[in-house]
Amino acid sequence: MSSPQETETTCYLTRHCDVANPNGVLYGHLPNFGLSAKGRDQGTALGRFLSRFSIAAIYTSPLQRALETASLISAELPPGVPTLERPDLVEAEFGRYLQGTRHQDVVWKKPRWWVHMAWPGLLQGDESMAEMHDRVERVVQEGVGEHPGSTFVCISHGDPIQAFWAASDGRPPWALHRLQCAKGGTLRLTYRGTVLAGKRYLSPAEIAEAADQVGSERSLADA
Repeated sequence: MSSPQETETTCYLTRHCDVANPNGVLYGHLPNFGLSAKGRDQGTALGRFLSRFSIAAIYTSPLQRALETASLISAELPPGVPTLERPDLVEAEFGRYLQGTRHQDVVWKKPRWWVHMAWPGLLQGDESMAEMHDRVERVVQEGVGEHPGSTFVCISHGDPIQAFWAASDGRPPWALHRLQCAKGGTLRLTYRGTVLAGKRYLSPAEIAEAADQVGSERSLADA
């Protein structure tokens, strides 16, 4: 029998899927930004991919795009997998400063962006990379504690996931934007006991390929 320190638990730390955003604005914490058709396809693919595992729980940011992603994943899993909202998985606080601004206008309308890119957390209203890492880690550790030896999902946003990734690699603060977790992508985190023992990024394309394989296997089983 494995000791608690040797128990292996897996977390899929997943970015919400593609968002319907016809005006090309940064949506931050704004309401009414749900998934696009592409995003819904990504969410279904994530669910099919994750259906290979016995998912114990889904933890999600309370923002609409994350909740819709959670719902699409859940629809591909067996009934009874709980979906639990966790504010610690929400978008970066700096998103409130940028929200509503078009991507191409940020560099001249939002001058604090330059400081954020150089050193996140230096200005008031911004979180440090360590702060974002810590709040994501709190939810991940909740899942590790509640579901040892199992697999669970956390759905968050680009900056918090990248902060977790960079900080756990021991990278400097300005590395926050050097790592990119695409919408619908995921970091597979492996814990031994409560210690992070490994991680691997899976792109949306890799997930879609695996989901197609699951679909083929289901078709063969039903034939």
